[in-house]
Amino acid sequence: MRMPSRILLLAAAMFAFVGARNLADMAGRYRFGINETTSLPNWAFVIDRANHRPRRDQLVQFIAPDNPYYPHGSPFVKHVWGLPGDLVERRGREYYIAGRDLGFAKPFSQTGKATSLGPTGVIPAGHYFVGTASKDSLDSRYGEIGWIGADRIVGVAEPLL
Repeated sequence: MRMPSRILLLAAAMFAFVGARNLADMAGRYRFGINETTSLPNWAFVIDRANHRPRRDQLVQFIAPDNPYYPHGSPFVKHVWGLPGDLVERRGREYYIAGRDLGFAKPFSQTGKATSLGPTGVIPAGHYFVGTASKDSLDSRYGEIGWIGADRIVGVAEPLL
């Protein structure tokens, strides 16, 4: 009777070790993200930090380039509208990818500062065109954000709330 209890104890210890290790691996892979603006309908996200190759229309969290509106290193969550090799066109201040209307780039920010227009042409390898449907979204339609390099992507985002 003594032998089965040792086996049970050993099995329980191994299960606890494996479970704790898996939890630690998950904690390293996933993080909680918050969108502090109204540019998306969701404000809470789970970020998969192991996924740096987003597909079209997926949400990604990235570290925004330095810009006059947000502090250095600010994380943004946006939809991937354009992939490497896609052609971005602009007519006036309206942006398009493959005929899909991505929206209007406002000439002035919410604070009244003049904005610069974002890039057009073929999206370079390792870069993405990101945005949201919000009229006030600071995204790739503006020179202050532009193409987002893969090195800035934290991971693919899944909305929670």
